[in-house]
Amino acid sequence: MSRTLSEVLFEQFCRNKGIGCKPVNVGRKRTPDYDIYLPRRKVVTEVKEITPNPTEQAAEAALRAGKFSVVSITPGERVRGKIADASPQIKARAKYQYPGLLVLFDNGLLTRHLDPYQIRVAMYGLETVVFAVPCNPRESPHPIDRKYGPRRKMTPTHNTSISAVGILSAPQKGEVNLIVYHNAHAAQPLSPKLFARYGVRQFKLEQDQPRTIADWKEIDA
Repeated sequence: MSRTLSEVLFEQFCRNKGIGCKPVNVGRKRTPDYDIYLPRRKVVTEVKEITPNPTEQAAEAALRAGKFSVVSITPGERVRGKIADASPQIKARAKYQYPGLLVLFDNGLLTRHLDPYQIRVAMYGLETVVFAVPCNPRESPHPIDRKYGPRRKMTPTHNTSISAVGILSAPQKGEVNLIVYHNAHAAQPLSPKLFARYGVRQFKLEQDQPRTIADWKEIDA
């Protein structure tokens, strides 16, 4: 079976960092792609590639032709789909005994599906502002809270087999980078120390504060 560009790049990343990476044998049931071996810890890993949909392909073609192009997306939509697809694959092999890592690679040119905001709202929900509507019609509605709302994929009871989401990038030939975003609801958390020795940047969600929406905080491991 031929490998996707994302799989080729992930294997290259592992070779560059000296990380053990063993492809999982394909069986009758859907399986994740790899077992990777960090210090004293196996991590079940699925690698998925985001490719341009027909609308994005048309926009990219227009851009190459020097024409103006606009693409509208729902924040986190493509990432949510990959999480839903990968979760049962990782769960079947990790069996809540090993951390699970979902690695994503964006193979498009125009749309940034994998920036930190897209990952955050895909995992924890769209940003929502709560307004109070006074009984007195002379008073204007005013915001009283900000929080994560609908379309979240990571909850205490959903997709807990995915311990973290990794974002793969190849900024130039021969260079492959990985950024890891940890799942606050993981059944088997992935210790930040495991990737820290390889110089991988890692993030976790900040502590909730009243009337604010928690953002990513870089982990100093």
